[in-house]
Amino acid sequence: MGLATVNRKLAVLGEFFINWGGSIVVTCVLISTYYCCVHIVADNMYTDPVKIYWLTLLAKLIILEIAVNLACFVYYSRFNSVTYWHRKSCVADLRVYAEDSEAQPEIEYATGQPNLERHLSWEPANESGSKFCFTCNKEAPQRSHHCPLCKMCVLRKDHHCFITGACVGLGNQRYFMVFLFWCTIGLIIAMPHLFFYMNTEVAYWYPFGFLYYIGPVAVFRWIFGYTPFGQACFSTLFSFAAASLITAGGFFGMQVYYTTQGYTMYEYNNLTVRASFQGDGENLGERFRLVFGRNWFVNFLVPLPWNLPVLTPAISDSLFRVRSKVL
Repeated sequence: MGLATVNRKLAVLGEFFINWGGSIVVTCVLISTYYCCVHIVADNMYTDPVKIYWLTLLAKLIILEIAVNLACFVYYSRFNSVTYWHRKSCVADLRVYAEDSEAQPEIEYATGQPNLERHLSWEPANESGSKFCFTCNKEAPQRSHHCPLCKMCVLRKDHHCFITGACVGLGNQRYFMVFLFWCTIGLIIAMPHLFFYMNTEVAYWYPFGFLYYIGPVAVFRWIFGYTPFGQACFSTLFSFAAASLITAGGFFGMQVYYTTQGYTMYEYNNLTVRASFQGDGENLGERFRLVFGRNWFVNFLVPLPWNLPVLTPAISDSLFRVRSKVL
């Protein structure tokens, strides 16, 4: 086997872990947390079978919400592409559509935009030029950003999430936020149960037991034969769950904040973008409908992939600004 073949196989393996490694870790943590809380901790913590039943039912609901939104996030990441949104919502496309059919009645576009007349009469705020993506070899809107891992220009990019293995953009941001929301809720419920078991069955029996709340300490002691394997695994799970709660809760809070400001995380922290573009939407309603579509709050209960983002004329002009600068 030649060196070139080995490099190709290592590249494929590395790409697999970049795309799916985080999702595999999340799945393992979710399954482990569910099993420990429902089948180990609950029997020690509760004597009433009714409480155990409702805890199990709630845990299954949360796991289902997390899994479905994670799957939707990964699947709909392909719809972050600039090309896809150009076909769907570009103001220029609407203008061509009107010219080809003069008798066409006023319609609601697929994305839930206002009627055609309002789009055609919209006057853009300025005529900033577009940019050229040398990787995609095509002109792209100013507010698109090429992701070398996703191999495309992502419209309204927030960031590339290595945990879920895809970019957060206009096509899938709603699923990312709902995923974070249910992860946070699930971990808030799980942490008291894990803490109870840690405090009564793991750390309680040892001097300096508080160190067992740190997973690597328990693993280190297990390697040298001082700690049972099961306790080391539980300590590691507790550490993962605590870190995941802080991460998921923090990211969800940031996502909500940036959405209320009309930007993504990348754009809000990029002073050039903030100086050139105003935040999307004129009010909170428009900003949440841009991410979640109509009836945005329903997405936190049931995914609504058919309920596409609502783009007003001002938002469309900002997102798809690809005109040449007039000198």
